[in-house]
Amino acid sequence: MCSGSLVLLIVGLAGCGLVPQAPPPPAPSVEAATAHLDLVIDAGIARDFDRLCELASGTCEDELEGFEHIAPTERPTVVDVSVHQPTQLAGGAWGGGGVLFVLCGVDGEGQPYESEVLVFDAGERLLATASVFWIGTSVSFLGPGAAGAAVGEPDPGPARCP
Repeated sequence: MCSGSLVLLIVGLAGCGLVPQAPPPPAPSVEAATAHLDLVIDAGIARDFDRLCELASGTCEDELEGFEHIAPTERPTVVDVSVHQPTQLAGGAWGGGGVLFVLCGVDGEGQPYESEVLVFDAGERLLATASVFWIGTSVSFLGPGAAGAAVGEPDPGPARCP
């Protein structure tokens, strides 16, 4: 995994936790999430960054900044898939859920990467978080009772890419 990897923290902020909110939609099916991930990967490889960000959450443009030139030319390999359902946090807020994919590949400069992409149901359509998949992003979830998370060096855990 790249030493400069990014970590995205997935948490829903429902009215700052003042009033319990209705849960977000459940995680999409693995099949639907995989189809959406394929669209994200195709857009990245084609360097169609407008399309890539249409398929993504609102942070796509920020994630992409400065990394357009190293977009991969080959599809990554999906080495792990896990389903995460939304979780109610302390104070009534909800932590987001979705289907988390671990990708292994080589960027446009020939450097290997390991990234996580989360595909989630945004209510009307599926979206991807960490859609700029070639930059080595990790996605973290908050669990029940969590008040927040410190930002710092992520614990990369065991490498999943060869």
